[in-house]
Amino acid sequence: MTLIEVMIAMFILLVGIIGVMMAVPTGVGTASWVIFHDAAMHLSASKFSEFRRDRVNPMLDLSDGSAYMSGGGLASGRPSGTQEPQNGNAGGWRDFAHANPDDTYHYFDDIERYEWKVDQAALVSVGPAPATPAPAGVVYGPQVPSGAELKVRQVTVAIHLKGTVKELRFTEYMFPYDY
Repeated sequence: MTLIEVMIAMFILLVGIIGVMMAVPTGVGTASWVIFHDAAMHLSASKFSEFRRDRVNPMLDLSDGSAYMSGGGLASGRPSGTQEPQNGNAGGWRDFAHANPDDTYHYFDDIERYEWKVDQAALVSVGPAPATPAPAGVVYGPQVPSGAELKVRQVTVAIHLKGTVKELRFTEYMFPYDY
């Protein structure tokens, strides 16, 4: 009788251990996603800060082939930081610069695991100013004549984890600084 009780107790213990072992891969996968999500939020915020620091005109300076994106400066002629060249991976991805102690991402852990790009399809005008005046307490943005283009651009930065399909996109709306 004691032998049967011991076998039942071992079976129950084995079921518990197997249950815990089955939960470990899910926990590890979730933890890696959280780490990527946190890193992507910080990296995209840094990239948008660079764009604001350099006072970019989104339609001129952030499009592929522009002098700013290829390292030659801003279209407006203002000096700027140099954006990283495309890294040769499919899709026009760029690595984050971190070679010099002065680089923005020098102290970011495992920065070589991440790459970024500006989504060219999302780099579009937001649209014309509203035809009707704004209701009391509502602000639409700068006051422009009805039907005039607001010159607001939707800028989307995608952050990708190399070697995976993990990618997050972050969007801000930007005005050109010479507006």
